[in-house]
Amino acid sequence: CALRSTALGELTHPSRREVRARPDYIATMFCALRSTARRLAAPAAVSAILAGSCSARCDSDERLAALERRLAALEAPKAKPSLSTHWSRDTLNPELLFTEADLENMVSSLAKQISRDYAGKDVVVVGLMDGVFMFLADLSRKIDTPHTVDFIAASSYGLGTVSSGNVKIKKDASMPLAGKHVLVVDEICDSGRTLASLKILVQQRNAASVKTCVLLDKVSRREADIRPDYVGAVCPDEFVVGYGMDWGGKLRSLPFVGVVKRELYS
Repeated sequence: CALRSTALGELTHPSRREVRARPDYIATMFCALRSTARRLAAPAAVSAILAGSCSARCDSDERLAALERRLAALEAPKAKPSLSTHWSRDTLNPELLFTEADLENMVSSLAKQISRDYAGKDVVVVGLMDGVFMFLADLSRKIDTPHTVDFIAASSYGLGTVSSGNVKIKKDASMPLAGKHVLVVDEICDSGRTLASLKILVQQRNAASVKTCVLLDKVSRREADIRPDYVGAVCPDEFVVGYGMDWGGKLRSLPFVGVVKRELYS
């Protein structure tokens, strides 16, 4: 009874309010209680903590086994899914860079920020084709404010100063952008040259404002002076594919983001 009272006091005391919900703290408490209970030959005390009452009819061995299973679950590491059985396993590193759940969380977070910042404004979300299609579809559905969607296919060229003259437009926006609040969306910002040049081009078309949003920001490869306004996550300096990003037109359809094995392209 004294053991149970002490444990409950620790877990419910106001001074422990911030730490009592931490799995590592709870696991530590359970380990200490289990050790003490065994030393005192009082497994029923542990049973009281788990079940809230002491019953002489309860099997103490089963209670201790249940406690050990719970502790094992708390201490088990949560590894990312492996590609050991996926058809892309010969091309990608075994561990995913971003899982489907990771991507969903990123998109939801970005959509909340965008919805808040653009509430009540005349917004046009412009996707930079081709790789943006998956990201833009998910993002647009989660943006909780009226907006229209358009697309531009463009590429940058030249090694000089970034400017609108360095952008080759393959497919232009379908609607006028003058007076609109334009959000240019891309799946990844690498060198940043195309995104920076396109931002200047849209500004020259008298847009009310121009901001940029990317799912992944590969900061280590930056060549242009641009910092995206909305970023899902920083991307390591790796060849990443999936979720719209491709390698020679392949692997775009992957629902996650993986890393191509270096020996295949280096």
